[in-house]
Amino acid sequence: MKIGMQTWGSDGDILPFMALAHGLQQAGHQVTIAYTSVDNKDYADYAAAGGFVAVRAYGDFASGPNAVLEEIVRTNDPMKQFVLVMQQYFDPALEAMYAASQALCAGTDIVIGHMVNHTLLTAAEISGRPRVSVALAPLAVRTSEIPLFGPNLGRFINSLTWKLGDYIGRKKMFTHAEALRQREELPPLTSVQNQLYVSDELTLIASSPTLSPRRSDWSDHIQFCGDLHYPQDDHPIPLPPGLQDFLQAGAPPVYMTFGSLAQFQTELFDTLMAEAVALAGCRAVIQSDWPGKTSPDIFRCGRAPHAQVFPHCAAIVHHGGAGTSHSSARSGRPSIVIEHAFDQQFWGDELRRAGVAGDVLHRNTVTPDRLAQAIRTTLQSSAMQQRAIEIGRSMQQEVDGVARAITLIEERFGR
Repeated sequence: MKIGMQTWGSDGDILPFMALAHGLQQAGHQVTIAYTSVDNKDYADYAAAGGFVAVRAYGDFASGPNAVLEEIVRTNDPMKQFVLVMQQYFDPALEAMYAASQALCAGTDIVIGHMVNHTLLTAAEISGRPRVSVALAPLAVRTSEIPLFGPNLGRFINSLTWKLGDYIGRKKMFTHAEALRQREELPPLTSVQNQLYVSDELTLIASSPTLSPRRSDWSDHIQFCGDLHYPQDDHPIPLPPGLQDFLQAGAPPVYMTFGSLAQFQTELFDTLMAEAVALAGCRAVIQSDWPGKTSPDIFRCGRAPHAQVFPHCAAIVHHGGAGTSHSSARSGRPSIVIEHAFDQQFWGDELRRAGVAGDVLHRNTVTPDRLAQAIRTTLQSSAMQQRAIEIGRSMQQEVDGVARAITLIEERFGR
């Protein structure tokens, strides 16, 4: 098949699609992926390694620290965070993204899109192209079994929270989507949760069933495929020079990363991590572009293939992004989660519920002392270390997420 894919966001939103595009291309399909990076990254090297076509749709977002990002990480209101992100990091790219969506629909058999990408939904409706929706967290799909926010007070109240969130989302987050649909003479969305986030043709939840259970009130068109990641030995990112020697030179280090968020407060995050390492008395790999103070116990790198490095570490300190949460759990290593925004509290809670992490720390209240204590507690907990090994083994026995996604796509649409 000729398959068009489109995604938007940071590494955590784009790399899973690159891994799926890589797998689909290897399976004999012709893949074109359009991506919009909110931090203006170029992913051409992933396309070159995978043999598929990648189109960069927009790349002029404001870079570096700014007031919007500070407001996003300062507030604890997830809805406000999403509204700010859509207003500042989706709406400016809307026309470029819509043009890319139209081109994908014009030249492919099916399209596969990030769940919030309403431009692909509109283009697919107009062209009659089948659309697959990809949700990177199960929390994105409505269910009466858990609330969208707040405590679990039963199915009736849970359903009300989802309805309220849906209403606010349409009114606050997707006003430009409605304007686009009106321009194209399409009816307005009655529910972003039921029409955009999911597709009646096929919705893939890119999450491990080991970490999050399937909900009993989901229909058959909603399927877990497992998280979408590159195989351990087939990753476009090489091991940073010197890292292998560092890993072998002493006790297993703690790996520390805040993903794409680190670039916006690089010095602050680097200082937090470095001071916590000194207080905890451990070795560490710090994923940061900030040079920081030199230490024989710290190795710094801009990025690294997590699947290759995490199994050689003692624990992973991270922000609770979906990709990093899955990588750390699959590696059989416990986590220390410092949430910053969006679904990161959810993933931190899921890791804690699985027994491979302690209480979630928060970016506005964490200190070097608190982080050092969390590191010491995690490294000294034999129960958490053993549980992490068990969870890792379970996830490693799952069908590979990319392979499962390809099977589901081919079963639904053929080859």
